[in-house]
Amino acid sequence: MARRGRKLYYRHTVPVDAQRLLNRLEIWRSLRTDSLAIAMRRLPSVIARIEMEIEHARAMAGLPVDVTLIQSLKDDLAEHALETAPPPSTNAQPDKLLTLGEAYRSYIDDPTRAWTTNTREAYETSRRLAIAVIGGAVAVSSISRAHCRDMLDVLRFLPANASKIFPKLSPREAADRARLRGGIKIISAAHANSLMSNMSSFLNWAVDEELLARNPACQSASKRDPLSASKRDPLRRAALRV
Repeated sequence: MARRGRKLYYRHTVPVDAQRLLNRLEIWRSLRTDSLAIAMRRLPSVIARIEMEIEHARAMAGLPVDVTLIQSLKDDLAEHALETAPPPSTNAQPDKLLTLGEAYRSYIDDPTRAWTTNTREAYETSRRLAIAVIGGAVAVSSISRAHCRDMLDVLRFLPANASKIFPKLSPREAADRARLRGGIKIISAAHANSLMSNMSSFLNWAVDEELLARNPACQSASKRDPLSASKRDPLRRAALRV
């Protein structure tokens, strides 16, 4: 197990024969608690469900499987409810929602990622921008498409070296100042795209960690993803229409 922010997670190594089927070397699952005692009680059911997923992948690939591992969990919905529910207690308090600031920090500190110095700094820049524009205390589960549009609007006029030019202004205030004044050099389209791409990668991670239902920075496969617009004109308002 490992701790990310206030939560405990379980890391399961994927067997060699199933790695190509699942396209991953490890599976990480939240134990949905910061209590080691509670995490240890929930751990067996989490492990069993991961084994079921691995066995199901083998079955889909036509490989030999242990049917018992699949069938026993298909019929055990009650166990799943117990797994995710807090233990009964008169003093029990519901888990606090993970904030954007906490989740982004957990993402950058994810022990499974071998960040280079430059990559970590790039994501730190994106994290600081997201916190400044959206708010570090906002629950990550509530991040919406409106928040992503808001970030895009700020990036459209964010001055290059804004912290040096306007050290007392927030990114939003600096962008508003550049919008009104004109003639102020703003960040390049490539830089803006990179910042939003980093944000989208973080949101994908949040979806994988079951902190978020879907990535609001992406549209459905049948629609154009506004964050992948061309470098020539990455932030056109037409691209923001859902």
